[in-house]
Amino acid sequence: MRAALRLALVAAFTAAVLIGAWLAMRGTGPDRRNLDALVTVGGDLARDATHPILDLTRMSESDEAALGAAIDKEIRASMPVGSDPRLEGYLRRVLQSLAPHVSRGGIPYAIALVRSREVNAFAVPGGRIYVMEGLLDFVKSEAELAAVIGHEISHVDLRHCIERMQAEQKLRRVSPGIAALARLGHELVLRGYAEELELEADRNAARLVARARYDPWEAMSLFARTARMEAPRERAPTRDPWVEIASAIPEALRRYLATHPPADQRMEAVRETLRAEPELWLGERRYVGRVNLARRRAMADEPVEGEWIARSSPPG
Repeated sequence: MRAALRLALVAAFTAAVLIGAWLAMRGTGPDRRNLDALVTVGGDLARDATHPILDLTRMSESDEAALGAAIDKEIRASMPVGSDPRLEGYLRRVLQSLAPHVSRGGIPYAIALVRSREVNAFAVPGGRIYVMEGLLDFVKSEAELAAVIGHEISHVDLRHCIERMQAEQKLRRVSPGIAALARLGHELVLRGYAEELELEADRNAARLVARARYDPWEAMSLFARTARMEAPRERAPTRDPWVEIASAIPEALRRYLATHPPADQRMEAVRETLRAEPELWLGERRYVGRVNLARRRAMADEPVEGEWIARSSPPG
């Protein structure tokens, strides 16, 4: 009965967004910002409605790994994955420093390079991590790179990847066969997560990075550069309310599903975590790795003495 009530609320939310969008275009209802808020609430309702089902149908690590391998085939058929043995070897060594510190055993983590100038990375169920080549030019140290990879590992380790996919499967009534699930997983790869899940991944990444002996505070430099690149993008309005309804709702959904939180929120999440858990870094030698990034030689293979830092207080 409780699950049925939640699903009814989701249906009511959908109707409310349609009406709200139409009223917004007429100037008698909520503005675009409030429409976004409606979509956020609706996404939370949908996730809450399906979460009890996910708890009852939790996938084993071995099945999740098999699914990840199937999604990997879909990705390699549609994206320029590999092959640069030197860069992929470098990414693999950074991943191998982080993976021993995850919470869930039994996930065979692997990493691949996508030959794209886009600054991005993503993960799929089963521990498959993909780093776009443009990211390697954007980060300024191996610790920053580790923060990004740790963020993607966290989406797997905290079950964000697999639970999102299972929720989509239930809502769309997708066949549970591995081929259908692999296609669904491929469709979801470049979407973001709900804001609280993204921030949870940032917090967990800070812990992984520190336990792997990287400087977790380097994530702040990464987010600061990201903040300078953030700019609001507004779409020119039209007077046709039905065109606006058709376009406004997908835009709001894309913002909810496909973007990370603002950089200042991500910085605050990491800052709060590290201040609350000073044993991760305070007075401990932690690695930055600017030279390693430039040389594409991981800390694990070629530590540079001048790259170690011991902080007695938070930076800045």
